[in-house]
Amino acid sequence: MATKTEPAPRAETSLTYQPNVDICDCGAEVMLVADIPGARRDGIEVSFEDGILSVQAAVPPREAAGRSVLQEYGIGDYRRSFRLGDDFDASQITADYRNGVLTIRVPRLAAVRPRKIEVRAG
Repeated sequence: MATKTEPAPRAETSLTYQPNVDICDCGAEVMLVADIPGARRDGIEVSFEDGILSVQAAVPPREAAGRSVLQEYGIGDYRRSFRLGDDFDASQITADYRNGVLTIRVPRLAAVRPRKIEVRAG
C-alpha cells in the first residue's frame, strides 16, 4: 500500500547557513567568492569592523507552485565572518552580487602590500 508524503511545514524561525566561500590572496587584495543562492542584492549586508569581515544575507521564503514531495536543500539566511586583520583599507572594500554569487574585494593598505624589490648590481 502506497502512502502519500506531505511536506513538513516551515518552522517559524528561519535556518541559518554558512555559505561556501573561495578565498584568494591576490597580493594587493584578498578576494572572497561566496555562494548565496536565493538572496536579493538589497538583503545582503557586508561589514568590516575591527579586522573582521562579516556577511549576512536574508533569503525570502520560497513559495511552492504546488505540493512538494521532496526538497533537497533548505531555505534560510546566510551568515559568515572572517578575521582578516587590520592591514586592509576598509574604505575601498567592494561587493558585487550576480547570479547567486557574492564577490568581495578587500584591498590591502598600500604600506603592507607585497612588492618586488629590485636587486642592483654593485
